[in-house]
Amino acid sequence: MALFGKKEKEDKSPAVQPQPIQKDIAKAQTKVAAKVAPKDASKETTYIGKNLKITGNVSGEGNLIILGSFEGEFNLRGQVKVAQGAEIKGNIKATAVSINGQVEGTVSAGKRILLDTTASMKGRLVTPKISIQDGAVFDGELFMSRKPDQTPTTPTSEGEKAPKTPAYSEVK
Repeated sequence: MALFGKKEKEDKSPAVQPQPIQKDIAKAQTKVAAKVAPKDASKETTYIGKNLKITGNVSGEGNLIILGSFEGEFNLRGQVKVAQGAEIKGNIKATAVSINGQVEGTVSAGKRILLDTTASMKGRLVTPKISIQDGAVFDGELFMSRKPDQTPTTPTSEGEKAPKTPAYSEVK
């Protein structure tokens, strides 16, 4: 007890932080690291600009929106959107494909293909689900199966004929 300015000898402990404070700091560092961690690749979107004309092949993960012209192949794990005014000559293989521009080639989608109102598609479509909106133009072949990775083969010589299979439609 201190009386009139007399101080008792204080017990000075070494400058070591108690355990609870160290745990709080570790938790805060973990939260900051989680916020800085890279984004999920499936949520990233890449654009091919309106004034670009590209020739080549594109592969990888993520979503792609095409606004310009492209000649080549796409092989993506993600969604591909062909915007109105875009022109594609080549093959597209993706999880989902939405077409609003012009495409000439083979389009394969693991989940679904959408031909929107201003779409112009010439070639082959391979998908388990398809939606063709009023106004869309489609000239080609459509193959629907539960296994879209198996691209159907077409006869190579004129003498061979493709096997005939019945067409089924389901209305819900």
